[in-house]
Amino acid sequence: MRSTLGAQLSALRRRRAMSQRDLAERAGVSVDLVRKLEQGQRHATRIASLTALANALDVTPADLLGKPRGLPAGRVSGEVGAIRRAVLGVREPAVEPPVLDDLRTEGREAWRLYWAGRYAELARDLPALIAGARAAVEAATDRAAAAATLAELLQLTASLLAHLAHEDLAHLALAEAVRAAEASGDELLFAGQQATRSWVLSRQGLWSEAEHVAVTAAEQVEPALSRASIDQVAVWGELLRYGTTAVARSGRQSEAQEMLGLVRAAAARMAGDQRSTYVGMAFGPTVAAMKAVDVAIAADRPRQAIKLAERVEHPEAAPTAMHARYLLNVAWAQMTDWRSQDAVDTLRTVEALAAEMLPHQTIVHTIIAELLPRRRKQRLPGLVGLAERIGIAAGG
Repeated sequence: MRSTLGAQLSALRRRRAMSQRDLAERAGVSVDLVRKLEQGQRHATRIASLTALANALDVTPADLLGKPRGLPAGRVSGEVGAIRRAVLGVREPAVEPPVLDDLRTEGREAWRLYWAGRYAELARDLPALIAGARAAVEAATDRAAAAATLAELLQLTASLLAHLAHEDLAHLALAEAVRAAEASGDELLFAGQQATRSWVLSRQGLWSEAEHVAVTAAEQVEPALSRASIDQVAVWGELLRYGTTAVARSGRQSEAQEMLGLVRAAAARMAGDQRSTYVGMAFGPTVAAMKAVDVAIAADRPRQAIKLAERVEHPEAAPTAMHARYLLNVAWAQMTDWRSQDAVDTLRTVEALAAEMLPHQTIVHTIIAELLPRRRKQRLPGLVGLAERIGIAAGG
């Protein structure tokens, strides 16, 4: 069976008239890796190698993995197009300005849908919310408060768009979100936009840019931990968390560990997982422990990642979407360490937890593509049904 990664790699390489050796040299990887990926002898590789191959082909890692854009067929009709028109705002609909308190309530519900992984419902709601928020800014006597609400909704829109593989459109939404945050005069809200911006850049494999955005913003809001508020610590910790991701993905593991230490310090100051107005979820020891697992995977240390996962005491304390994404990291580590049935069981747990998210997670397709050939030597019950449910041909 030829993997999605191998097929994409071959097609993109040929489109750029490059030989396998040309690609390997430009990416700084072995030609044997390129050959095995294209021939389907391997279905996964280290994040650093994947990013290097994507950069050499002038595409994003998501493009190389064949990540589908938008929402699954048959679930919705035209929602991404409606979001695009709302973000661009070229022909704004005539909207009666909503009551700001009502708009805030709807915004909180929208964030709840996002963290629950219910992307289709959220996609339907966002265009009207964005239009209402812009109308509220124009009509409000308290323009700063209205601008803050608009900033949060556009930040949410950018986050959804990144999950749907529309990262460039996400950056457009974030550009307006940042302007609205500046108009609100809220320093922490502005910093929160930078955290999301760093995350979107990381999804595009732009590690140095993601690091710069996160670290710069973190330096600007760094609190005195002994007397800082929960919101101040949470925003600073989130910025450091995204900065850690970028540093780890770029292969600088010792620096990533140092930054992870700061994330843990911020989490310890929270005295448990506590919700922040600006982060939109509970920040604390659980999030920091999950990040340690992610850093170990970036360092290609699957056994260490599995051991660290055993220390994540309450993963269910995180929002559903974050819990699911963390479990996918665990499944990746299990797959890499040849704990194949454990990986299948973990994937099935994710499916039960957040089935709607799975089509948007390329890591799922990669893990399953790597596991399917192992059925020649291992039974792996549950794998074939899972593969079929998310649209992967299981083969013979």
